[in-house]
Amino acid sequence: MKLTEGNIAPDFSTEDIYGKEIKLSHYRGNKIILGFYRNVSCPFCNRRVHQIMGNSLRLQNSGIQLVFLFESSGEKLASSVFHQGISPWPLIGDPEKNIYRQYGVEQSTTKMMRTMVSSSISKAKKYTKDFNLPEDKDASMNLIPADFFIDEDFRIVKAHYGKHLDDHVPMEELKSYAGLS
Repeated sequence: MKLTEGNIAPDFSTEDIYGKEIKLSHYRGNKIILGFYRNVSCPFCNRRVHQIMGNSLRLQNSGIQLVFLFESSGEKLASSVFHQGISPWPLIGDPEKNIYRQYGVEQSTTKMMRTMVSSSISKAKKYTKDFNLPEDKDASMNLIPADFFIDEDFRIVKAHYGKHLDDHVPMEELKSYAGLS
């Protein structure tokens, strides 16, 4: 079931790739951006993470809490030098997609096919080719990304479910939510 603005964010408890316990409600009192990505080798998702990391210092200074979830295992994420660079924010592997289900993140072959007409796969692959991304043959091909903005009271103020594999909240909107103009 998809979540909407005004819903209380579903809490979860898990470990990040470094074995640190992560409980979403520990961040209550802070603005949170919760991002659901496809897998360790997805060129679209990794291009997006690279864009966010380009604003890393400003985002850290804003006090916003980012939490990244990938459907790849923690081991695959930890083996990727690119993904280790996401620190200081939690990077969580959820290959069973338990947290994805809590948030209504979907798998859709139709939306995956829509990517072919709405995004440039070759451009994304070219952009990320130097990241030396590991393969994840266990990952699904049709998991659709999603982003959630959660306020200090743990309410969802933005629930963005992607329309295709390359559809996240625009960076300007993300930066605006973090108080960066």
